[in-house]
Amino acid sequence: MKKIKISIILISLITLGAGCAGISSVGQSDGGFWVSEDNGATWKSRSNIYADKTSQKTINGYDIKKIIFSPSDPRKIYVITEKNGLWISWNSGYNWDMLLSSPNINDIAIEKTNPKKIYAAIGGNIVSSEDEGVKWKTIYTSDSNQVAVVSLAIDPDKQNIIYASSNKGVIIISENYGISWKIYSDLGKNTILKNIEFHDSEQGAAWAYDDRQGLAKSKDKGKSWEFFEIKGAPRDFELGKSVIMYASSVGLFKSIDFGKTWTELPLISGKDEANIYSIAINSKDEKEIFYGTKSVLYYSSDGGLNWIPRSLPSSWAAGFIDVHQDYPKTVFLGAKRFK
Repeated sequence: MKKIKISIILISLITLGAGCAGISSVGQSDGGFWVSEDNGATWKSRSNIYADKTSQKTINGYDIKKIIFSPSDPRKIYVITEKNGLWISWNSGYNWDMLLSSPNINDIAIEKTNPKKIYAAIGGNIVSSEDEGVKWKTIYTSDSNQVAVVSLAIDPDKQNIIYASSNKGVIIISENYGISWKIYSDLGKNTILKNIEFHDSEQGAAWAYDDRQGLAKSKDKGKSWEFFEIKGAPRDFELGKSVIMYASSVGLFKSIDFGKTWTELPLISGKDEANIYSIAINSKDEKEIFYGTKSVLYYSSDGGLNWIPRSLPSSWAAGFIDVHQDYPKTVFLGAKRFK
């Protein structure tokens, strides 16, 4: 692994308005949000906004780039779309409501101890809500339209501490719920950390990835980072209690010692051309692993030694997949178009 040297520079972030715009009708697309209750063997679309006698509104035409579940109630699901805002379902995806209409939403973070409090990164702006997204206020902004906040994370031990990484290689931090901010780390303009996530099983450990340098780990809550030398462009990673899974453009890798050593899993989707876009682990049984490509969902019940291929319900790729924390056979799919 190679270590990153840390220095401090100033950061500026741009304000982008956040509000709800009118909902438009969607055509006969098969994208959107899907649910399987049998480990991906069969699927049902859950994308309705509402339906009446004259029309049906859905999110079927929207590219899903991230699915986030409420820490207190897995029936509450947040979906970040590529260009069509932030949405919430209160009933496991049967119906959807728009929370933010901005096309530039990059990430959200939810407090575990107070799940009504949400933070969202919108372009170079950070906004917060105290009521699950009904009302929002800006808590961080910038005067440069070249800067974007790409990832948000909340300290697992102290919920008042918020971390935000930018596309300029800087991590800023607030220690008072977003009232004031300061520079935390400068990783250099060529390092853009995405999907920062703290690992509950390892004190002080955080994980993320950079599109060019791959998977990274911090042992000091995001102050300094080390990159793993694993081949291929990064696609996704998953933190299990005892297993770390990492997907690159050429393969799927597993670590059972918090990243000290890695094993490349044997795949049936093509050597060095895996085309993996998303992965998921069953938290109740970490031998159950899923990964999605442009047209297939692969399922393993033995830790990745053997795989069952199943066709996706959508003509779009598996942009994001996850497994229900209480009902392990229930798998969620966010469809997305990739170039």
